[in-house]
Amino acid sequence: MTIKNGWISFGLGRLGAVYGTYGGTLGAVLPTLPHDHPGGLHAWMRELVPLGDLAKGEYGMDTLGGPVAATGHPAALPESFVAFMADPVLRDSVPTCTCCYWEAGLPAAASPVREGARLVRFLNDQQGCVFWYLHLLPDGSHEVLAGSEAYDEYEVAPEQAAEDLWRVAPDFDEFMARFWIENLAWYEVVGQGRPDDELSAPVRAYVLQLPVDTDQ
Repeated sequence: MTIKNGWISFGLGRLGAVYGTYGGTLGAVLPTLPHDHPGGLHAWMRELVPLGDLAKGEYGMDTLGGPVAATGHPAALPESFVAFMADPVLRDSVPTCTCCYWEAGLPAAASPVREGARLVRFLNDQQGCVFWYLHLLPDGSHEVLAGSEAYDEYEVAPEQAAEDLWRVAPDFDEFMARFWIENLAWYEVVGQGRPDDELSAPVRAYVLQLPVDTDQ
């Protein structure tokens, strides 16, 4: 069953408006991430941690925070996910401008869109607008899906699930790195109102790849 590819995000003010809490872009051409960074994306994200203190502004910064039951889980969780959750510096430092939070219990359900696959909910929007899932595939690989339904709480017909779900990243690290840098960008661009030349180097390198929003 076909799932649409894209990205679901909040707005970045002058760098891109979203009308509502979140907006989705089908087939989004997204800024590149530093996959060639020494140590990989985990090491790059660790370098983002101190930037949070500089970007939090007058009213502070919300972070995902809190422990997650990533070990001993009945599903075979991706190694990158388990390693991330075992590192409190990473796990507790991810910024969120929409008050998202880790789903500590990692509830799982059979995938309604792929036979033999499972959905594991790991991240929630505070108001239940969006849920993010590890989609554990039968061959041992995974991807990250997002949708508005809580698939572990009630049954959703396959056709409805295919309309609801978006494939937002090919793996957990890619999703987490993009989620982190976009939230950090929100705090710098929208929260603090920094001009381009005052953005932190990682945020500036990312947002300068965004298409120009002619409506701003």
